[in-house]
Amino acid sequence: MGKITDIQKQKRNKTRVSVYIDGEFVCGLDEITAASARIKIGDEISADELKAVVCRSEINSAFERAVNYVSYAPRARREVERYLSEKGYDKDTVSAAVAKLDEYRYIDDGAYARSYVKSRSAKYGSFRIKSELKRKGIADAVIDEAVREFEDESGDGIADSAAELARKYLRTHKTADRQKTKRFLAARGFAWDDISTVMKKLERDGVFDGDDECDDAWE
Repeated sequence: MGKITDIQKQKRNKTRVSVYIDGEFVCGLDEITAASARIKIGDEISADELKAVVCRSEINSAFERAVNYVSYAPRARREVERYLSEKGYDKDTVSAAVAKLDEYRYIDDGAYARSYVKSRSAKYGSFRIKSELKRKGIADAVIDEAVREFEDESGDGIADSAAELARKYLRTHKTADRQKTKRFLAARGFAWDDISTVMKKLERDGVFDGDDECDDAWE
């Protein structure tokens, strides 16, 4: 047991206090945790009690940082975990803070993936979008469901996006031929079925001279 001999507001962070036991600095706490735990000068506190209060304070600190982080833009769960880890929080604190974000619905990988697919589909195909979401730590099943929902809702939306991108590409590349257009769309992450559909649409519109077939092997 030790006696709390002083509690001082920190100069660099006015929302935190420094706690002194038996005249020695032992830890910093956020004011809310200190108040809720009823930490007062003159009280006796055991090592276990202090450890529990510090743990609560760290979780609150991590949670507040995470809320600020997701306030700027939607984030995937793994992105938040990485962010908090980089800020120096330990694994247990990160897990507790992220669980609290879940509870308040500040993060939702399913909703994040659906929004991401919708916003990126105008420029990129499903292969690239899936790869980007996977790098953000979204589970494969969640990604597949988001892409499937978008395809069901938009019908030919992905193929239409590919067709519009191909037309823009051809307007700025006068010497572009069928194979170069295919490679351009493939580089944007569109599936072969979508590319094949686009090439047929462009052929019907008379964009190409028809010297080669839409389903040729790529050169």
